Amino acid sequence: MKYRNGAGLGLSLWLGIASSGLASERTISLMQLSDLHGNLAPHPAVMADGSIDAEAGGMARIATLVSRVRSDSPASLLLLVGDATHGSAETMFTLGDAIMPALNALDIDVFLPGNWDFGWGPRVYRQRFTADTATALSANNRTTLAWMDGRAGHEDQTCNRPGGPVPYRDCHVTKANFPTVANNLYYYDEALRREGERVHDPYIIRDVGGVKLAIIGITSDSVPHQAQAFNTGFRFTMGFDELPRDIAAARADGAELIVVLSELGLSKNVQLVHEFPAIDVMFSGHTHERTQEAIVIEHDDGSFSLVTEAGEDDALGRLDITLAEQSDDIVAWRWSLMEAGNDVPEDPAIKKLVDRERETFLSGPDFQCHTFGPNAFPFGKGHTLCEPLDRIVGRTEPTLQRFNALEAIVNNANVDAFLSFAQFVDADLNDGNTLSTTNGFRFDVTIPGSGDGFSGDITIGDLYTYYPIGAAVALAQFSGGRPIDHWEDILANVFDPNPYRQRGGWFLGLTRNIRFDLQLDNAAKLPLDGGRRIERVTIDDGGGPRDMDRSRIYTLASCYPHGNPIDEVCRTSGAFNTRFIAGTRETDGPADLFGNRQLDMGRDSDAFSIRAPENSESVFDPARSQPLVKVAPDNFVHPVDALRWYLRDSVITRDAHGLGRVRVTGASPDDPRRGVPESEFGGPGLVQPTQGAGPDWLTRGRRVTP
Repeated sequence: MKYRNGAGLGLSLWLGIASSGLASERTISLMQLSDLHGNLAPHPAVMADGSIDAEAGGMARIATLVSRVRSDSPASLLLLVGDATHGSAETMFTLGDAIMPALNALDIDVFLPGNWDFGWGPRVYRQRFTADTATALSANNRTTLAWMDGRAGHEDQTCNRPGGPVPYRDCHVTKANFPTVANNLYYYDEALRREGERVHDPYIIRDVGGVKLAIIGITSDSVPHQAQAFNTGFRFTMGFDELPRDIAAARADGAELIVVLSELGLSKNVQLVHEFPAIDVMFSGHTHERTQEAIVIEHDDGSFSLVTEAGEDDALGRLDITLAEQSDDIVAWRWSLMEAGNDVPEDPAIKKLVDRERETFLSGPDFQCHTFGPNAFPFGKGHTLCEPLDRIVGRTEPTLQRFNALEAIVNNANVDAFLSFAQFVDADLNDGNTLSTTNGFRFDVTIPGSGDGFSGDITIGDLYTYYPIGAAVALAQFSGGRPIDHWEDILANVFDPNPYRQRGGWFLGLTRNIRFDLQLDNAAKLPLDGGRRIERVTIDDGGGPRDMDRSRIYTLASCYPHGNPIDEVCRTSGAFNTRFIAGTRETDGPADLFGNRQLDMGRDSDAFSIRAPENSESVFDPARSQPLVKVAPDNFVHPVDALRWYLRDSVITRDAHGLGRVRVTGASPDDPRRGVPESEFGGPGLVQPTQGAGPDWLTRGRRVTP
């Protein structure tokens, strides 16, 4: 970023056209919309001042803010950064289609995909975001069902579309009407040998307000670390090697400003801008940070670059930039976050679209059952939702929100539910040999608690927002050393001083019988490889804490992503004796267990069973050398089902589910930040540091009890 007359940072404040006195200068507005995660309607959110807004965000409020910017600044662009189509129950059960009418109505100028946008596999992705329309797929099943195409015996399969069932060959998801960019996404198709061909253009040139911009996209590099079926047929890089030539090509195309949309996460993106001064503006996504002020990166030549993140759908970022007439020198800029609180009216047209998509999910005459077919499940089978999302199924006293990198009440409650449910099904699973963990998600999902003056109600929709995936609840055995090493790897990924080695996900949810003692202070100068951040892991079976034994066999109750190797649960490999919790009978799926009757803990102890992997049906995908195999039973128990069971008789409380299962050396109740790496930018309260401390380091994170 260049500043005229060598003024540099002193001109980083907004001066405006009138104050500069040069009418020939050009001013544009860039809008950043990030990490929507399928949030169609208003929902609770923690705002920048720490207050809880029970009706923030949603597509209709965002549309109002976008309209305001366009009215105020006709020379504007709307840039959508990552994770737009997946993350809510409505999008989970419709393969993302529920949010597409609203997105297509926003007139989005450029879109960058995020890791969640690949969550239904490559066929859904290609149908939605590329010109590919040749490969259709059921609206109710994931795209790993590619083997059905053209195979004998499947000619009569249909899928449900508006107006009734249509032949399988004609089943398509809703296509985006906006362009997609990504410089680091390639085809990798073993059948077609298309390796090396980019799926999207690396950048798009836009002329707005007399300013020629190049908008370069870098999608998430974390997709290969998720369920294997997500990246079938694709290859991902970090975009690092491609960036110099893409910038050079954009400059050759006449670009005056280089704007990068990146889903690598804030810490990686800050480092990327340090290393590539040619980037003028970096719109960062993936880590859900809300930068109240833009991060200004000063380069050795005296120029500057800007890095911003706009959170989720509870805010719209606006960056106003003024350039000189005859050069790409930036005269002035201003960054602001426009919050989508309940004081922002909902756009009537967008609200109508949203209401139409949600009517079959909510209580009322239009409610319908929905089925989600997970990876490797045959056509027409999967997880069924037969209860309205607004049905209240539990209570919480503390407000639930994950913004701490290490521990959160909501994740503690989730894993306690898994453990209790597993022990209910199998009484031989005791606290001495059974553990439960869950991946460290999800940020920016808020359920206001009764202790903060709200109802504390937990709905089915809330549970699916925390678990909008098709995972099965599984039991697997490990020698103690295997999960300990895995947990060490996770901490290394979170707190590695090298941002390029960070992978996100943050730390696990841990059950009530586990305690961790950690050493995280980077002053300890842990090596990049082989460093030990875990000082001690103890298991308490009621008789006091005992060190977790690396040679002892433990049972882990956790999630199994369909399509993954059978020896892997909760991203921990090396399991044996993997089993699944399921309904006792084929009809005992979620619809029967929870939708049509209420379970009684005493009378219905036999409603669930523990099942061995079935391996009954092989589901092949021609893009893989190894088939994805269906191993979970048809009536598998989903994490939401386990939580439904737990919340019938358990209220989430601070005493039962509060923090303290993870303890950091040097920290104290009076100074919980001691011992945890601080941010390079603006102190510990501004943004996620390169050491990966997570959204807890935002200003808002200090005002709400986690």
